[in-house]
Amino acid sequence: MDYSIETAEKNGIVPSKSESNLPRNGLSIDCYRRAVGRPAREGGIRPATKVPSRRRKFYNSGVDSAFFIDLKLRIGFDGLDADNLHSLREVVEPAVAEVSDHFHEWLFRDPSARAVFTGGPAQMEKQRRVFADWVRDLFNGAYDFEYFQRRIDIGRTHVRVGMPQHYMFTSMQVVWQKLQEVIRRSGTPNAEAKLDSLHRLLVLETAVMLESYKDHYSQRLREEERTVAEERLTQSEHLAQIGQLAASLAHEIKNPLAGISGAIQVLRDQMDGDDPRQSVIREILGQINRLDATVKDLLVYARPRPPEFRPCDLVATTHRVVKLTREAVSLRNVPIAVHAESQVPPVPVDPRQIEQLIMNLVLNAAHACKMGGRIDVYISSVDRTAVLEVVDQGVGMTPEVRERAFEPFFTTRAKGTGLGLPICRKIVEAHKGTITLHSEPGKGTTVRVELPQTWA
Repeated sequence: MDYSIETAEKNGIVPSKSESNLPRNGLSIDCYRRAVGRPAREGGIRPATKVPSRRRKFYNSGVDSAFFIDLKLRIGFDGLDADNLHSLREVVEPAVAEVSDHFHEWLFRDPSARAVFTGGPAQMEKQRRVFADWVRDLFNGAYDFEYFQRRIDIGRTHVRVGMPQHYMFTSMQVVWQKLQEVIRRSGTPNAEAKLDSLHRLLVLETAVMLESYKDHYSQRLREEERTVAEERLTQSEHLAQIGQLAASLAHEIKNPLAGISGAIQVLRDQMDGDDPRQSVIREILGQINRLDATVKDLLVYARPRPPEFRPCDLVATTHRVVKLTREAVSLRNVPIAVHAESQVPPVPVDPRQIEQLIMNLVLNAAHACKMGGRIDVYISSVDRTAVLEVVDQGVGMTPEVRERAFEPFFTTRAKGTGLGLPICRKIVEAHKGTITLHSEPGKGTTVRVELPQTWA
């Protein structure tokens, strides 16, 4: 069965580009029968109302006329339904207060629903009046665009006040059951056919109101995505400026620094081994080496070298890096162990960059373990992905520090450059991988790196 708008146009259910009229109370019975094969039902069709365009947006919402028409088409709501409902107007009017009392007694039994009404008795009384008007409007006989616009507005109000979405379903069921009771006891002729029409209308009402929720959440998601994109763009521009500045500074510092280091070494070589000034010379050279390391980090971060991919044994590389870093002063008193699965396939990476990645992570973990604790490095393979985890039992990070851990030049160490983790992230991203960090104060930190084991 074809429910497309094109089929509806072909068979006259919705206005084509050359038409401007649509039945005011619903679909033409004969046209509907031709489009979806449903037998026609006898009943009058009220005069058509002017429809300004083929597809029209509901005011201030993302729902357009095609959505409304498609709903009526699929549910089979037509002119006879409109007449059936209009004939119930006099039947339901005396019982509106009864329906309202029944509904609100049910509604206010739920603390979460009652909590939505923060305005006290005055707001609850206003809600009763609005609900009564809504019930009367169900039987007004005119179900055009303006009618469904009012339903969209109701849905938007529910979104604004924070009414949970699932209440739309349960609320409609409560209303449906009570109106069935009222209509059946009235003894109105042809009650079942009229109840069938009411049921179709309530289904339409629910769908239109729920569309307001979808429209709201879609708009909020778009706004959040736009905000994130703007933040990323601002951050990218900021990092680009930092990179340019860092590269310039590193270039200006590197050559004079090399000259100073050479001159100091010449002076050192001219001194006797027991000269008391040797300790000062050693301190100067140590600080020069520290500055040189900072300059190198700046250059690596500002002008990263594209990776040269080739198969790499991640387990062997990790063991080699750990063996080298054991000689570092910061690691001499920190137990470190490597735990690897027996079969970890080679990974297509740049070995030099991966060595730098592992060294940075292990040294960071060592600095966190100065007050005690150990470091464990885990290597595994999961779903064609190599997983490297560096776990320390150090001091951990607060949520505020964790949030800024990958931010360039952010550091909590007096002698840190704040470029270790940012460089790690750049290396991982250049390898199409991911790097995540989990840390709790007093419990330690886990850095997880995932690298694809397949060639791009």
